[in-house]
Amino acid sequence: MRPDETLIDEAAQWMALLQSGDVSLQERAAFDAWRAADPRHQQIIEQMGGGLNLLRHANLRGLPRESVLHSLNAPSSSRRRFISGSLSVLGLAVLAGLLGRRYGWLPEAGELSTGTGERREFTLEDGSTLMLNARSRVVPRFDSAERLLALRSGELLVDVAKNPARPFVVETEHGRMRALGTKFLVQRAEDSTRLVMLHSQVEVVTAGGARQVVEAGESLLFNEREILALERSKGQESAWVQGRLEVRDRPLSEVIDSLRSYRRGILHLSPEVAGLRLSGLYPLDDSDRTLQLLERSLPIRVTWHNPYWVSIEARL
Repeated sequence: MRPDETLIDEAAQWMALLQSGDVSLQERAAFDAWRAADPRHQQIIEQMGGGLNLLRHANLRGLPRESVLHSLNAPSSSRRRFISGSLSVLGLAVLAGLLGRRYGWLPEAGELSTGTGERREFTLEDGSTLMLNARSRVVPRFDSAERLLALRSGELLVDVAKNPARPFVVETEHGRMRALGTKFLVQRAEDSTRLVMLHSQVEVVTAGGARQVVEAGESLLFNEREILALERSKGQESAWVQGRLEVRDRPLSEVIDSLRSYRRGILHLSPEVAGLRLSGLYPLDDSDRTLQLLERSLPIRVTWHNPYWVSIEARL
């Protein structure tokens, strides 16, 4: 019996948490409860790690808890396929090393980052202001020719200091966004990047060479091959800077994805309710309150098995 992709995600998160050696009694109890709740949970843990003995491996002890959780927590179909294909073949130590190289959570020199539930503002060496959303990572690479931010994961908002002699560029694996002096937001997903213009304009060049100029009030979605969508921005994309999650006719799955960056442990969403659409204003810094509000407004049931394991299912 092969576990489904949701269980693979959940097990990967627990393994990442446990390997750190910095686990509270409540977190350990949460893991024990999750493992006992379904025979498949125990099966996937055994397949992925060859049993819990591998969690004591010396190589795993050196991996930062936040970095591993950051890498494994957000849903990602290709990551799930990679982990699924590795079951019963690789030990957890080998798997963790491969994930580190493949998904880039090993820290780089000069890297700026945020942890779970953390937003942070930075002043860059040129005077530009950078705000990072929770679980985000960016590497500044400034030289005499240009000012470059390599966004490795997550989301940023930058207010660029004007300097016509040194263009300001934000780069993801999908392409480059070039500006002289402007304010914009970049969201990096695994399969695409979204640019939201707040002021002035930016030229986007995808990795494959497609070009598009994005004006203030516009939002551009692109991947490494092409421009996927150019539309008017919805106006709420930067609400996270004030600790708010503002939603306008979006699926529940997107809301839960946003909450995962602000919550440790497992936040399990049943596929039955993932497509429910909603609008509203929710607090990012109080995810329990947000989940309560969602339960009141949607036909869902939120079950707190414990503080580190919450499931969302259809209301019976």
